[in-house]
Amino acid sequence: MGWSTSELARLTGTTVNTIRHYHKLGLLTEPERMSNGYKQYGASHLLRLNQIRRMRELGIPLSDIGSVADDHEQQQLALKQLESDLGDQIAALEKARSEVAQLLEHGAPIDTASSFIDIATRMSSADRSLMNIYSSLYEDSALAEMRSIMSETAPYDQEVDELAEDADEATRARLAEQIAPTMKRHLEAKPWMLAPTERMTGDVRMGQAAIIGTISELYNDAQIDVIQRAFISVFPTLDIPDDDRERFIAFIKQMAAEEES
Repeated sequence: MGWSTSELARLTGTTVNTIRHYHKLGLLTEPERMSNGYKQYGASHLLRLNQIRRMRELGIPLSDIGSVADDHEQQQLALKQLESDLGDQIAALEKARSEVAQLLEHGAPIDTASSFIDIATRMSSADRSLMNIYSSLYEDSALAEMRSIMSETAPYDQEVDELAEDADEATRARLAEQIAPTMKRHLEAKPWMLAPTERMTGDVRMGQAAIIGTISELYNDAQIDVIQRAFISVFPTLDIPDDDRERFIAFIKQMAAEEES
């Protein structure tokens, strides 16, 4: 008894194109042809297709099937690798499911970085976007410290978030003065923020450029000006070790050199 290509496809729950693809890959031998020129598949082809389908169900790549199909030792190695890969995939899916549940619970925007989900609705859109960039550049301990900063709220936060680019001198000076004490406290508690490349995990130069470019797009000139004024006022008064101060100065010099080059 034999079957045509379409009959074999229906019998094995696959398609004619898939069978042809397996022929091209050398995973399924070509059948004999009848006198009328049509292919005649037999039981060996049926068994082989079911074998391929079973291995595909388990997740074995097509590229590996040819080498493991009839080799028990290779099958065991492939299964061990597959078990490891599936474990990684399950862990990734569980993490994703957990984060989706958190996003739903807290009503956070879908692109919120995982470390900031529970406080996302208290952050401005610009701050959320900046932390999204940070999450791809910094080690977990640095992100945890940034989260602790972002979780704090102050009376002037909304005014800074909504500050118009043409804000007048008096408004800028007042906000800088209001921000300064909090900024000083954070910098003294987390001096690494003076030279933030110290906690980056990837290419430092590219990361630094990414942060500078992102800040210039997310925040307007008035907002940046307020932050700069506050920093200039607190830096000379910071109670930090000399090596942290020197590290910051070296960081600024490096930034200036890169901008000139």
